[in-house]
Amino acid sequence: MKKVYRQITKQPIFFGILFVFLTFIFHNLFQFWHGEYSQSDLQEIKKSISSVEQEIKLIEKKNLELTLEKEKLSSGKEAIEGVARMELGMIKPSEKFYVFKQEVEESN
Repeated sequence: MKKVYRQITKQPIFFGILFVFLTFIFHNLFQFWHGEYSQSDLQEIKKSISSVEQEIKLIEKKNLELTLEKEKLSSGKEAIEGVARMELGMIKPSEKFYVFKQEVEESN
């Protein structure tokens, strides 16, 4: 066994293969710790993923609200009239519109 081991280790091809193997191992370790997708960048990637997930939740919530408002507006004339009165301040020709101002109390 020792004789075979000595014969293998004395050949130059053995050192070439060993060099290539060790170079491959060290290169992969370096990429793992300091490369583009390394462990040090993993936390930043996780933070960006969580922020994108929060944005998705907000957009889905807004989408649901808009869908409900669309259904409400398509339900009939009264809903459209209510929106026109509340948001746009529209009145019928025979109506009078009064604006009530609230008095602000001054505290001394």
